[in-house]
Amino acid sequence: MSNRTNLGQKLPWKFYWYLAGLLILSFSYWKVGVTAFYMPYIFTPFSKLLRFLFGSFGFAIGEWVYLSIIIYLIISVLRWFWVNKTHFLNKLFWKHQLVSLLNGGVKIFIVFELIWGLNYQKFDPSKDFELQVPISYTENQMDSLTLSLAKDLNLTRSKISDFDLKNLHFDTILTQNRAEFDEIGKKYPFLKYAPLSIKKSFFPSWGDYFGYLAFYQPITGEAIIRGDLPMLILPFTMCHEIAHQLGYASEEEANFIAYVIGVESTNPLFNYATQLEMFTYAQYAHLKFIAKRGDFTLYKSIIERNKQLLSSKVIEDRKMIKQFFLQKQHLQIAGTSEMYDQFLKWNKQSKGIDSYEDVLLWALAYKKKPVMN
Repeated sequence: MSNRTNLGQKLPWKFYWYLAGLLILSFSYWKVGVTAFYMPYIFTPFSKLLRFLFGSFGFAIGEWVYLSIIIYLIISVLRWFWVNKTHFLNKLFWKHQLVSLLNGGVKIFIVFELIWGLNYQKFDPSKDFELQVPISYTENQMDSLTLSLAKDLNLTRSKISDFDLKNLHFDTILTQNRAEFDEIGKKYPFLKYAPLSIKKSFFPSWGDYFGYLAFYQPITGEAIIRGDLPMLILPFTMCHEIAHQLGYASEEEANFIAYVIGVESTNPLFNYATQLEMFTYAQYAHLKFIAKRGDFTLYKSIIERNKQLLSSKVIEDRKMIKQFFLQKQHLQIAGTSEMYDQFLKWNKQSKGIDSYEDVLLWALAYKKKPVMN
């Protein structure tokens, strides 16, 4: 941001930046090109380089990068007001500022698209997994899936001791997570993951205010996870963020990759964490059908039925997770969810935040997939 505006100059248009931005925007509509050229030759090697450079640091550099940017912007804005205070009534001054702002916006767009944003425009992974993903699901499908997951939850939870759960740690789950990707890479080579760059958040409370559990930092290539999360959330969340590091930008695709890891794993913890996540999605989707009809008697009876189906230990685990979010929900800054929802829609995720639950469509397709020997 310029601190002083020279009103004697012509408007500072940077047309070459607009040309570059237009070319990238046009390229983004070429899914074949984004998938065949951008992904393997630009994003993947660049992402690996970032993880190699920053992965060995024992703290999340990406958070400090964001903090530095925020501090720089605040200082720049304050300085801008001070230096240009005598020009505020000059119309030419505001024209200069508008052009400068547009120039800066185009530059940010170009950088964002090149280091991350174009991933939103590539083909989804259905071809890689040989899946026919449906475009919608029915109420009966969600009811059946909920009932199936309830049985799975009870069985899997019986394989996990309370002692093991109480002694889970972030680093332990991180090590297990790396092992899961090493194993899944043998079945699906495109899911091979190296080098590792998953960091515990230094500022986990930021997530309370902005409403996130973890995020991918495209400037440093790090997956940054809140360390204060319930341990049963971490396996699925880590897998989700690693999927982003591998270039699966959309939330439903990242959720699907985490789902694949969970169902293919031989580790009961990863099975259980995935089943908990999917049960929540499936039950919510089923209840939405009922709510739309206004049948709240049935709505309450389904909730009660599902509780009766779950073992006491599963209910306790779900209650613990729910309490974590209830205790923090009042801290979230108003409007942040709406801003993130709009960000996803700008990046061609038409359902916005609701796109997370579209993993159910992928799960239905994956359950029909023939078992590979």
